[in-house]
This record gives sequence, structure tokens and C-alpha cells, in this order.
Amino acid sequence: MRLPLSFAILVLVLATVPVPRPALADPVPEPDMKAAFIFNFAVFTEWPAETLPANAPLTVCARAKAALYPVLAQLADKVVNGHKVSIKPTPATLRDCHLLYLDAGDRERWAQLKRDLAGSAVLTVSDDRGIGSDGAVIFLEMENQRLAFDIVLGAARTARLNLSSKLLRLARTVQ
Repeated sequence: MRLPLSFAILVLVLATVPVPRPALADPVPEPDMKAAFIFNFAVFTEWPAETLPANAPLTVCARAKAALYPVLAQLADKVVNGHKVSIKPTPATLRDCHLLYLDAGDRERWAQLKRDLAGSAVLTVSDDRGIGSDGAVIFLEMENQRLAFDIVLGAARTARLNLSSKLLRLARTVQ
């Protein structure tokens, strides 16, 4: 049986027409992922009422020159548990922060920052291994092209922070 010439041409044309594939999601840039994680850390953290009164802004601080600062700045005015997020460069008085992001640029002054933070209810989050293993509450790092985090529960308790059990379950490790 012979196929009509028009059918053969149609098959040939269809075989060469590109078929649209479902769009693959572009990978989320690492800084955007870190900022999203930091936002969610705030969502799943409870500060003492005297530190974060109802309707007070939740202040996230980071070094103005930190690579993540411009991305964190995009979180400004979002709301976390009824608190509008405020993003500020790391102030001289760290107790004005509720969440403090630290990176490798903070390593040299970390010992002093820890002393300044003593007794204050500040959630410290770092993607620097040195800081993360030396007293920060949460350490973030890329692992197999995914962002993972470790929690030092003792540091959270010292800072009088209550971390949600949901957050603890998602952590790679809880110490």
C-alpha cells in the first residue's frame, strides 16, 4: 500500500516542526533563596514580648556591604506574624535588631559582636562556617545545590528565642 504524496509530505513537515516543551523553572539564585529562608526563620521564631511588642516592626539587620543586603532589602514592609519587616544596616546597638544576618565580612568582629549580643533576644543567622560553628543560632550553607541549615538550640535558648518545632524538623541538624 502506497501512501499518498500529500500525506508523506505532511508527516515530513510535522516531524521537523518544533514541539513546545513545558517550560522548565529557572533555578532560584542563591541570594534569593537565602533571603527567603531568612524570612521564614523569622516566621517560625517567637521573640519575648518585651523585645518585640505587638505591632512593633521586626528589624532585620545586616552589614550594608554584605552581598545579601540588597536582596534582604526587598523584604522591607512584608509582614511576619503581624510585624512589618524593617531592614537596616547593622547598627552600633545590636539590641535594636531582632534578626542579625552575618557573613564572612563579619568574621573578624564576630567575637566582639557576640559580646555585644550577650543576653539580647537576637536571632543570629550566618552563612559563614566560622560564625555558624561559633555561636550563631542558625548556620546556612549550600549542600548538593540545595540550601540547608543547622540550628544551635542552646544559642536560641540563651537568646530567649522560641523556635517552632516545624523549623526544627526542617533543619539538617539541631544541636
